Amino acid sequence: MDEYKLETYWNDLPTVKANAATYDDLKQWWGTGEREVRKLLHDLSAMDNGDDFVLIRSSRGKGFYKTDDKDEIERYKQECLNMGRSVFAPIKKINRILKANLTQMSIENNLRVIREGLNMKQRDVCRIMQEIDERFDTSMLSKMENGVCLPTPIQLAKLCEIYGCAPDDLVKVDLYDL
Repeated sequence: MDEYKLETYWNDLPTVKANAATYDDLKQWWGTGEREVRKLLHDLSAMDNGDDFVLIRSSRGKGFYKTDDKDEIERYKQECLNMGRSVFAPIKKINRILKANLTQMSIENNLRVIREGLNMKQRDVCRIMQEIDERFDTSMLSKMENGVCLPTPIQLAKLCEIYGCAPDDLVKVDLYDL
């Protein structure tokens, strides 16, 4: 769907929790069925139009709304992370059972290239990173740059901030089957 049309749907969403829209509200406003509403909500959740609002699709609330309240956004983030952990919990067992068809990963790692392109030393990056993780040191950064380990989502977000780039510019993980 084009961004202009998505922006129109985005503008229809209420901005106050007390006015949260239900599926029935959205089906009526948008003149569509529940399946299409679900797809639109998914697309709207992923859209970043540059504003500071986040679409709240909480399982705890009754309806959908957008907010720029940092506390609400943090609570929703934790809910999303917990849901993700729950969804991926069976993967270890599934991989064990399907061991004949293991999934391989290809990791494109530009951490060192981008850091050096900005004429930054590892110790300079580590000093900034220690604002969010006091354990972050040159050894950890070196391991990340050499593909021994990957940054956590929080570390990756901070590295993107430091380097002024997107996460995919630093590390891209592709899964493929053998």
